[in-house]
This record gives sequence, C-alpha cells and structure tokens, in this order.
Amino acid sequence: MTATESHSANGHSQAADPDALRAEIARTRAGLGETVEALATRADVKTRAQEAMHSSVETAKLRMREGVEQMAVNAAYARRELRMHPRLTVQTGMRRMLDSARERPAPWVVGSALLVLAALVGFRNRREY
Repeated sequence: MTATESHSANGHSQAADPDALRAEIARTRAGLGETVEALATRADVKTRAQEAMHSSVETAKLRMREGVEQMAVNAAYARRELRMHPRLTVQTGMRRMLDSARERPAPWVVGSALLVLAALVGFRNRREY
C-alpha cells in the first residue's frame, strides 16, 4: 500500500489523491464507453441483418459468376465434341439429360415450370397488343 492509498470498509484500496481519482474515473468511463458501444453493436439487429443479407447477396453473385463461367467452359467442350462426333454426342447428351432428370428431378421440374410460366406471360403480353 502506498502513502496515497487507504482502505475502505469493504477492503478495496482507494486513492486519496484527487488527480489519481480523476484518472481512475476517466479510465472507467472509457472502458464503459467501449462496453456500451460493443453492446449497442450486438443489439443493432437491423444493421446485423443488413450485413448478413449483403454478405449473402455477394456470395450468391460470386456463385452465379462461377456458374456462368462453368457453363461457358461446358458449352465450349460440348461444341467441340459435337463437331467431332455429331451423332454420338447427341445420343450421349440425350442419355445424360435423361439420367440427370431421373437422379435429380427437382431442377428439371423447376426449370420446366419456369419455361411454362415464361411462355404464358409471353402469350398473355402478345394478346394484350
């Protein structure tokens, strides 16, 4: 214990020097300010939801770009195969497409539904003119 400290009734040391007390108060306020900021950030649900949505959108855009690039590669490969083996390629492609539809029908159902919807919207728009 230093000469500028004394003990209170609860056993904690207290600084007797007013400047030391002011410095301790300033440190405590700064610490409390940081704590309040951290709690406010965690409690700001709207901002956190917007950040999560932004992150999801960016991830979706990245995956979409990757998918487009992969489709371009696949199209180039298919074009080359079709030029080299036109009859075999069509048969193989049809077989792969049927196998794919049997193994994973959901994308095919969704794609077909979207095509039908697009055709209906296009038909309806043409009838309005």
